[in-house]
Amino acid sequence: MATTPDTDETKFASHALAYLHSLDRKLDLVVEVLQRHGERLGRLERDQGETRRDLGEIRRDITEVKGDIALLDNKVMTAQAEIFAILHRLDRGGDQESVGDLAPDR
Repeated sequence: MATTPDTDETKFASHALAYLHSLDRKLDLVVEVLQRHGERLGRLERDQGETRRDLGEIRRDITEVKGDIALLDNKVMTAQAEIFAILHRLDRGGDQESVGDLAPDR
């Protein structure tokens, strides 16, 4: 059977159409992959925002704890100073009594 120009053109058109269909399928796959990656990137951006917010809250909490520690430290120092003042007065009072005992009777 002899090939005619119509059959050659028909074969070429058929092959070209098949090739275009395969490219279309590949392009669909690429678009699908890009959409999935876009969704993943969206989730990552959301998670990153939440993480930044959480870190801000943690920093604030740490600052509050540092402030509480400083206040408690001041209270402890004040209580120690009061205790030392009382002990100092007791020592001075005890020294005066012992000096009074050594004084001659009048």
